Amino acid sequence: MSKISQRRALLLAAIVPALLIAGCSANNQAMKGAASPGGPTDMDSMSPEQSDTSTGEASPTGAGGQAESAVQAFFNALKSGNVDQVAESFSNEAVAAVNGQPTAEGSDAIKGLFQKQLAGANGWKQATHTIEESRTAGSDDAIVRSTSKMGNDNFRELFLLTRDGGEWKISQFMNNKA
Repeated sequence: MSKISQRRALLLAAIVPALLIAGCSANNQAMKGAASPGGPTDMDSMSPEQSDTSTGEASPTGAGGQAESAVQAFFNALKSGNVDQVAESFSNEAVAAVNGQPTAEGSDAIKGLFQKQLAGANGWKQATHTIEESRTAGSDDAIVRSTSKMGNDNFRELFLLTRDGGEWKISQFMNNKA
């Protein structure tokens, strides 16, 4: 197992239980009729430092804010329909699991996946994206959770990011319909 794979496995082992607990807690609040911390916001009108987080507070301007900026750049590339910029948001060994599609592993597969996603999909230009939460996991890894609305469809996204040559790159991405 490569060093990168080991880091990813440890990162997943550390965060998945926490995210499951956070998700169950949010579902319990919704079932009780509790108000959510904030409504969806069009990320185009906000910088990542101003975006809603799970606590309703501004996100940190440090590594977590930089990881959010990388996710925002991914969303902006989707909205512009620029497949090359979308693919550049990912690390070379990234994995993307998009709702209803086969898992894409590596740069070429991810580029192909998003070419299919963006072909004829005019809804991406009007989509709204909200970064719900971001956390750093050490100095070189971060987790960003977001929600998106495209037409009548609502999606949940989970991004694992890592520093790659000083830049934050998406190393693992998963989305599904809410």
